Amino acid sequence: MGMQRFLASEPFTFANGAIGWRPGGPMDCIGPFAKVEHCPIEGTELKRTAYATGYADTCFSIPACTKVRGKYIGGFLTVDSDGAVTFRPYKRFVERLT
Repeated sequence: MGMQRFLASEPFTFANGAIGWRPGGPMDCIGPFAKVEHCPIEGTELKRTAYATGYADTCFSIPACTKVRGKYIGGFLTVDSDGAVTFRPYKRFVERLT
């Protein structure tokens, strides 16, 4: 089974060039975070596709995941004041990035 949990049908380009996909329609409560392609991973030079794993738990972050070299990386997506999205891994997954 894949990591994608939400429909991703309408594109949105973030300030840093990452491409977010939203479900669209009147019940779209996940925004352009259902799937984010070319998303930079904090603390690395890597860019991967990240997927929302649930609804926003705060107004500042969206739970998400990605894979690096076939290994699951859990974390969350954030958007800075310039409109750039970043995937921030949880500390317990940082060692999988190296």
